[in-house]
Amino acid sequence: MSGTVALKKRLVRTLINEVMVDIDEAHQQIKLIVHWQGGDHTQFTVPRPLPAGQSQKTAEEDCEIIQKMAPRYTDSEIAVVLSKHGRKTGKSYRWTKGGVGIMRRKLTIKPAPPKTDDDDLNMVQAREYSGVSDSTLLRLIDHKLLPANQVVPFAPYEIKKSDLDSEPVARIIRTLKKTGRLVLEGDPLGQQQISLV
Repeated sequence: MSGTVALKKRLVRTLINEVMVDIDEAHQQIKLIVHWQGGDHTQFTVPRPLPAGQSQKTAEEDCEIIQKMAPRYTDSEIAVVLSKHGRKTGKSYRWTKGGVGIMRRKLTIKPAPPKTDDDDLNMVQAREYSGVSDSTLLRLIDHKLLPANQVVPFAPYEIKKSDLDSEPVARIIRTLKKTGRLVLEGDPLGQQQISLV
């Protein structure tokens, strides 16, 4: 609709007699009744807008993920996990390394120190160390043969070298490398041919 603001207001006044507004605090909604000039009425409900400070506030769930991951993961790794969760910033942008860094500083959390524990591996490091594929490692994790930790869902798996070297994991990996078959105790699919890489 083109035209001046004054013209638009005059057009609205010729169509609408009055608008009644009621705020439903309990459900955080605004109920509107439009009384049209012809005598008809239209009723509808809209969500009550949040105050600017709340509408652009970072969700509590996002803050929790950042707090749990920040002591061990980089801002980039945290941004990837937040994106996998489908989370957005308070201003509805996707999470980036910079955005996570700003939020981490607001939460007064220091960046993760460089990793010094040689026993802790991520999935890529565990794959390189063991010489088997991610899917093999995931099968071992799923069958509860290989302990692995995730700080939050979608975070990188944390696997210990000592667990990869322990029995029966080491024996299963040796058998796989020797025969090309992943044999998991009690696994009816264990006789399948599995790729090492």
